[in-house]
Amino acid sequence: MLDTQSKHAAAGVPATTTGKDAAKKVPGRKLGLAVDVLGLVIAVTVAAASAHENQVGTRLLHKVAEQTSTVKKALVDQGFKTAVVAHGARLGIDVEIIERNPADKGFVPQAKRWVVERAYGILMMYRRLVREYDHRPKSAESRVYWAMTDVMTRRLTGTPHLAGRMTVADAAKPLLERIDEREQAITDQAELVRAQIEELTARLGEADEHLEHLRITRKTVLALADGPAHEPTLQPAPELPEHPAYQQIMAVFTDSDDPLRARDLCPALDLPIVPKNTEGIRSKLKRLVSRGILAEIEPGLFARPRP
Repeated sequence: MLDTQSKHAAAGVPATTTGKDAAKKVPGRKLGLAVDVLGLVIAVTVAAASAHENQVGTRLLHKVAEQTSTVKKALVDQGFKTAVVAHGARLGIDVEIIERNPADKGFVPQAKRWVVERAYGILMMYRRLVREYDHRPKSAESRVYWAMTDVMTRRLTGTPHLAGRMTVADAAKPLLERIDEREQAITDQAELVRAQIEELTARLGEADEHLEHLRITRKTVLALADGPAHEPTLQPAPELPEHPAYQQIMAVFTDSDDPLRARDLCPALDLPIVPKNTEGIRSKLKRLVSRGILAEIEPGLFARPRP
């Protein structure tokens, strides 16, 4: 069943998304519903109130065809014209226009089509659907789905509708309670899995430690099985720099058994004891230390390394 309803829009709703229903004299928006025989919403569309029923009906049929392939027949009132019937035929949906009895006066429920009128009445119990407050038509459509979700939940759980207007928090309360139960169950399961992971991690660490001990033992056994240790390889003697001054310095250290400082070498090299000569000799001594030829036993004091 397809039907439309024109509703007033709040002051903050953009004028570009609203219009005036010329037939019903209602400025605002037009809500179109497509419901099944139980009154459950299949498709929703929101347009300016100035939109013709044919335009709204075409949108509804298109959405119905996209969401399900089982709908083969649709009932509409006299507000919908042959354009909707033709569009339904192209989609494989037989659209039937229910004619009103000319003798009827006032509102008279029509057979089968009263289900969609009841759906509008149920939706009016939700405060946000009494008037258009949303700036975007898509948001207004989502409000209808929210309300119908609450209707379906209450039918499944046998919970009656609250008297008066219902808040969104009240509508979502049963669903939130189920989410809390599911969340607690998953939390308990996660704690159990986390404890198992910690236990397996500890056992894995112990196994790795045992494997390392076995590798060390294997390496030791193989080394012992190879026989006596090989003689250590003699390292080549450090190479003395080619400058003659280094040979003179080493000759002085060969003749002397005591450690020497840079200034002690100046007389032996026929150099006056001045900072320039002292620093030059000290830099050469440092170079010999870096090559392993001499050793600096304390800052500024050099000697031949002991065997």
